[in-house]
Amino acid sequence: MENKLTTLKLSKSDVEEIIEIEDIIEAVESAFKQFGNEKIQMPPKAYLYFNKHNGDYRTMPGYLEEEEIAGCKLVNSHPENKEYPTVMAVLILVDTETGYPYCIMDATELTAYRTGAAGGVATKYLSRKDSDTVGLVGAGVQAETQLRAVNTVRDIKEVKIHDVSSEATENLLKQIKDLNHKTKVCKTTKEAVKDTDIVITTTPVRKPIVKASWISPGTHINAIGADAEGKQELETKLLKKSKVVVDDYKPAIHGGEVNVPITNKEYNKKDIHSDIGKIVNQTKTGRTNPKEITIFDSTGLAVQDIASGWKIYQKAKQKNIGQKIELI
Repeated sequence: MENKLTTLKLSKSDVEEIIEIEDIIEAVESAFKQFGNEKIQMPPKAYLYFNKHNGDYRTMPGYLEEEEIAGCKLVNSHPENKEYPTVMAVLILVDTETGYPYCIMDATELTAYRTGAAGGVATKYLSRKDSDTVGLVGAGVQAETQLRAVNTVRDIKEVKIHDVSSEATENLLKQIKDLNHKTKVCKTTKEAVKDTDIVITTTPVRKPIVKASWISPGTHINAIGADAEGKQELETKLLKKSKVVVDDYKPAIHGGEVNVPITNKEYNKKDIHSDIGKIVNQTKTGRTNPKEITIFDSTGLAVQDIASGWKIYQKAKQKNIGQKIELI
């Protein structure tokens, strides 16, 4: 930290000018590896539930011990928002020697990118290398970043999309036009996931919408939407026939894709194959044959945010982007 009397403030536009999916994939993969090596501190997320408004607010502190990077992300989830984004976030990076907050940044775009990057890393380690078709169930912001991340680790040729909102689908088609994929808008979830190499689910549903019978052998699934208690996108039968990898056991059991089946005693936490950190550091196996179905259950880890935020902070300093403020 060059000047302990000032804080670098990075606005939404500042972050958007700097952020690149390749950088965030690199940061997230490193964070996962350090998580697998137990070289991090990461207390559980603390939740506030705004039940009257179908929303919640979370605090996510994290510390990457080897690199001396620490901070905390504050983030909401309000899926019914109209005038505001459904997810908004702020990240604070702090000096580990003094505790001084040397950077505060808008982390809304970072949140979308680091979640997408996690899917990209999982796809790299769990999908078949010859995977070239993607099925998107849900066409919101996260669908785009997931697709961009997957596109960096696999040679994707065709994308199938299903969303209950035609407006969301049309917007996504515009956003991913530069990728030059063959695209198909599907009328049903079944059509989007059937005979598809990589399936990405990014919906806020509380009842499963993807059936086991629709998923072909060899498919990899990034289950992203379930990030709070009571949410579930995949039929429990599908979990039982798949190799399930979580980002972290505790938050996954609390609010990930496995949370409802475990609560209902329809799935046992002992059946979870591994966390992603042990796959990345190669202490546990990932995909072992071309016909097995793999599932990545992603709830989001604070160390993903901290590592990604550090990458953005470093680039901001290099490019002289942002505003120095006297915060304290």
